[in-house]
Amino acid sequence: MEAGALHSRYQRWGRAPALALLAALVAAIILVSWTPASAPAPKLRTSPQQPSDLQLYRDIITGVEAGGDYYEVAAAEHRLGHYPLQPFFTVRLPTHATVYALAGERVMIGMLWLLCAGLMFAWWVRLRPLLPLPGLAAAMFLLAGGLGGMLQPMTGLFHESWVALLLALMIALWRPERPWPAMVAGGLALLVRELALPMILAMGGLALLARRWREAAGWALIVTLFSMYMTLHAQWVAEVVRPDDLTSPGWSETLGVQFALKSLAKVTFGIRMPDVLAMSALVLSLFGWASIKSGWALRATLLVLGYAALLALLARADTFYWALIPAPLAFVGLIFVPRALADLVKAARGMPQAFS
Repeated sequence: MEAGALHSRYQRWGRAPALALLAALVAAIILVSWTPASAPAPKLRTSPQQPSDLQLYRDIITGVEAGGDYYEVAAAEHRLGHYPLQPFFTVRLPTHATVYALAGERVMIGMLWLLCAGLMFAWWVRLRPLLPLPGLAAAMFLLAGGLGGMLQPMTGLFHESWVALLLALMIALWRPERPWPAMVAGGLALLVRELALPMILAMGGLALLARRWREAAGWALIVTLFSMYMTLHAQWVAEVVRPDDLTSPGWSETLGVQFALKSLAKVTFGIRMPDVLAMSALVLSLFGWASIKSGWALRATLLVLGYAALLALLARADTFYWALIPAPLAFVGLIFVPRALADLVKAARGMPQAFS
């Protein structure tokens, strides 16, 4: 495909559905922009005395570095910081802390930055045949805006940062004829944090729908191995839990769409924008992703939409950092909006469109 030859899925739409979608898009922007100041917002740490998840992770890494058993160290630090130990998945998988303890935080910061650079290169390769040079440069700028928060040294202590980079890399690397590089990236994300599971299941489900049996089997194998890992993790946590240990308050506050969009803004360059502008841009970006009729764009749409829904329905105000997972690709869809809107407006006006 030649540069600049990317087209939206709306070229063949009729007038009525095009008008309906335009109206829905305007309504969505008005809805998320309506009194954003009064909507739930991420709960940020306001003083050094407050418990910090980042400090918890750093203390666990320090304990493992000193030769401690991961589960004994994690249990002790959870109790010291008044964090729950029940159910078992309130304790993170040992992958992240173990690797940090072995490599050291400085090395891991360097690896995080290299992964950010590799992600940008992978998306450059993905989009280069499809966009003219100015559009490609704009896409890289938007991708960098989503990665900005991850370049801070402390951000790598969040497990979600690594999951975010690996899942975005998974989509950039995915090719139906050669899916194994994407499987490697997705499998690594799953080893770091179980929150990667919905996207891995989506990848496998899409392979099944397309009847790519070998690819579907590969994703199924990854999920099977992860299930075994989680089973062992549950057993190892159970060995250190006491009856009086705290239980999590749960993840069902249903804080809504505005909370999800605010959280995404806070972990990207959207933090520099007014809430109304950042939230509207995120809605338009999702519309842009959904407008492209291709396997990789569908997967990016599911990543951004799925984890935004997870934030809206299940996250607590203090777990806003789940928004890191869709952050790298959160604004990139804006690059596809002009073409999509042009095609929708033409369809709404009943104008014939050329096809290539």
